Amino acid sequence: MSTGDATAIEELYRLYFDRIYSMVFNQVGRDHGNTEDVVEEAWLAVVKSAKKFKGQSQPYTWLCGIVWHKIRDFQRRHYREMSKLERFSSQSAIPKLELIDVEPIPQEVIEQEETRELVRRALSALPGHYQQALTLKYLENMPASEIGQVMVKSTKSVESMLDRARLALREQIICLNK
Repeated sequence: MSTGDATAIEELYRLYFDRIYSMVFNQVGRDHGNTEDVVEEAWLAVVKSAKKFKGQSQPYTWLCGIVWHKIRDFQRRHYREMSKLERFSSQSAIPKLELIDVEPIPQEVIEQEETRELVRRALSALPGHYQQALTLKYLENMPASEIGQVMVKSTKSVESMLDRARLALREQIICLNK
């Protein structure tokens, strides 16, 4: 890697690390340990592929493409591990821990968290491409054209997918809220 590449990667890291961390955190079950692992894998991939970046998209869009691949890799691994764990736990009794509340939580805070959790659960029940499109649009504030670059789709295709994804999310929320 040349000095210019190293400087550019350092600048990308400085500019986008917090946004990338936040995106990954929300996609890997809000777990800091898993987030750190996925972010580390993503930055290693960025370093390895820096010479391939041609400038045909915004640097953040290029980063998001790499990060989303690493998120999907994590989710596939996690799903396989959870399947193994579920088979194991069904064979042996695992005691459940009870949490003790120390202070009452204000009702408004509880309702906000319940809403966030409902949306998280609904989003996680959607197909991966819907999750990705909605996350990039509403959490990363990306326009459809940049989402298309990350997902390798046309802008019109992304706009249609976002419409279908919003409808699916709405339906999922209604189902979960019953």
